[in-house]
Amino acid sequence: MTPEDGSSKHRSFSDVMKQFLLGIAFGLVLMLIPFSYISLSAIDWQLLHGVALAALVISCGILAAIGGNKFLRPLMKFLESIPPIS
Repeated sequence: MTPEDGSSKHRSFSDVMKQFLLGIAFGLVLMLIPFSYISLSAIDWQLLHGVALAALVISCGILAAIGGNKFLRPLMKFLESIPPIS
């Protein structure tokens, strides 16, 4: 795993963990988007729904840890493009 600039410098464990946590945060935001359109009481929750949402969040974190800035840069641009809620 090398940085995008092509040097052979390895990422530190703390960098990988920061990127993992940023991916988790993005996964949580992604998970909450449908909940802004529907009421939580209208959903008939099942175990499969919870597992699927947890898998979405964890997979975003893993992809961010593996892909590094190549994965996080488009996500950050997406989050910056969302207009603020006032």
